[in-house]
Amino acid sequence: MSDNAVKAERFHNIDLLKTIAIFFVVFYHGLIIKQNFLLEPSFETYFNFFVISILSTGVPLFFFCNGFLLFNKPLDLKKHIFKTIHLVIVTTIWALLTIAIMMFTDGVRFTPLEFFKAFLDMRQNMIGYLWFMGALVCIHILFPVLKGAFDSNKASIFYLAVIAYIIPLGIMCIERVCSAIVHDAAGVYFKMFNPFSGLLAYSFMYFCLGGLACFYQDEIKQKIEEKHLNVKLIAFGAIIAACACLAVYGVLKSKKMNAVWDMVFASYDSIFTLVNVLAIYLLAMNYKPKEGSAAASAVCFIGANTLGIYLIHEIFLHILTKRLAEIAWCTNIIVNAVYCAAVICVCLAITWLIKKIPLVKHIL
Repeated sequence: MSDNAVKAERFHNIDLLKTIAIFFVVFYHGLIIKQNFLLEPSFETYFNFFVISILSTGVPLFFFCNGFLLFNKPLDLKKHIFKTIHLVIVTTIWALLTIAIMMFTDGVRFTPLEFFKAFLDMRQNMIGYLWFMGALVCIHILFPVLKGAFDSNKASIFYLAVIAYIIPLGIMCIERVCSAIVHDAAGVYFKMFNPFSGLLAYSFMYFCLGGLACFYQDEIKQKIEEKHLNVKLIAFGAIIAACACLAVYGVLKSKKMNAVWDMVFASYDSIFTLVNVLAIYLLAMNYKPKEGSAAASAVCFIGANTLGIYLIHEIFLHILTKRLAEIAWCTNIIVNAVYCAAVICVCLAITWLIKKIPLVKHIL
């Protein structure tokens, strides 16, 4: 596969995947639809719960896209180190800015010590969403080692992707069985065998899968053509089946907990989310937009500015979501989608503006 081909495919496929990912993330963070089927059991609440199961792919898609782009281009170690440091600085700046802006919009005052504590604790209702940036930095810190392994032996990266998924899942299952046998067990023994303890293992899995997907993309396309597979039918079928399984599991778990289970955040590492991510990738693989079309330009523009949208979006959601959720006619999927699109457009405009300002542009 030539470098030019890789760039073209990345430009179209990955921009589309990043656009889908940021839409899902903003939709999830700004949820205003009725989904509490425990308090309001109805077709609408159950249907909404089923629909939002697809949102669990948002964050994994971002990790997938990062791996797709980074693994398959030459590594300049010096530039990579500076880029990683830049990510840390940018995240810190936006954490402080977000807390300050939310203090103003909420009409609250923090003492300098309270402000610093909110920053250190990653106050959930203010900057909790920045956990993703921390995971991204962790991946970037280890990337030069991963890149060396990728260039010398692709099987080693596939191995990492597999164990990053299997080991944490296996240890969790073992601990649950043990805790069912011995109810007061602390369950620390098996944790010492988990090399991903303290890390978000699934982020490495999706990152590695993204790199492998790019490298083998032509081969995947060839296999599909040889076997005359209807990829769209298979992918859509897989998505519906995976979403249904995740939703049914979520309903059962919610009823057991007597509280609606957050199947988006809690399912990033589930097999159903993995199936959905791979299915969405297959659907986007042959994406070839019409040159110069408004839709193609929009996807390209959004895909190139997802970092800015991600860093800014929570500020607007913090101000608007609670207010919209109190308006009865707003609590449906269509309005939620329009709300999400509007926030993305506003954040996109602010991102574009910031990038036009000398010096200030470096905070993105």
